[in-house]
Amino acid sequence: MNKIIIKIPKTMKTGRTFILTLLLLIICSLHATAQTGEFYYYSSGKIPLTLNENKIAINIPKENEAITERICKNVQILFKTEQEIRGVTYFDVIALTRSEYERLTSMDFWEEDAKSVILTNFFFTENNAEIMLNPILSVQLKKSEDTGLLATYVERYKIRNLGKIWQYLPLVYTMIVTPESVKSSLDIANEMHESGDFAWATPDFSEWTGPDETQVRGITNATSEKTSRLFDLLGRPVKDASKHGIYVKDGRKVIR
Repeated sequence: MNKIIIKIPKTMKTGRTFILTLLLLIICSLHATAQTGEFYYYSSGKIPLTLNENKIAINIPKENEAITERICKNVQILFKTEQEIRGVTYFDVIALTRSEYERLTSMDFWEEDAKSVILTNFFFTENNAEIMLNPILSVQLKKSEDTGLLATYVERYKIRNLGKIWQYLPLVYTMIVTPESVKSSLDIANEMHESGDFAWATPDFSEWTGPDETQVRGITNATSEKTSRLFDLLGRPVKDASKHGIYVKDGRKVIR
């Protein structure tokens, strides 16, 4: 968190002027602090997020399962699951407390293993729901000819383009962050959205309900594209879509 330093001129006299000026400075400092918080874009607005400083997630590409085994063998984990997109498993996901993660970083093998994993954070939403950032983002092009433009962003951020997930959403592309990526899926999606080059860009999150219910939202994938059920942009069924997001129902995009 950035520190806000308020300087009050020595020549300022006490009384009403002092109080009004102090209140103004406090309001300005609070506004500045709020502007530095985490957020993601939904429609045309910013949705605020609060960082959970007590947890972290390690996303291990499936081809590096030996790393998963070493982590589970050497530290106490909160949960372990897999990240799937339309039936294909891309990552093992291990959640740790920050203290266990710090212990992990002190182990001899971690310096080398860290080069092959992706770290993501946990956040709290406005409704105090706990969510985990996934190394995944979705982008909608403004027109089909913009695939070349998308390719320049893929190269710039060193992310992997998985292509179109839904045939009913031909302009929506899904990408995953790689260990070589220079930024998180949250930062990349925000910057792509802010660029104005795309209709929208949004990162992917999962909900975590507790160690006995690792309900990482949508681990089970959709089997049919046209159905009355509600799915996220990765083709995963969604039980509770009360929060802001973009979903698919009956082959159409639904914005909530």
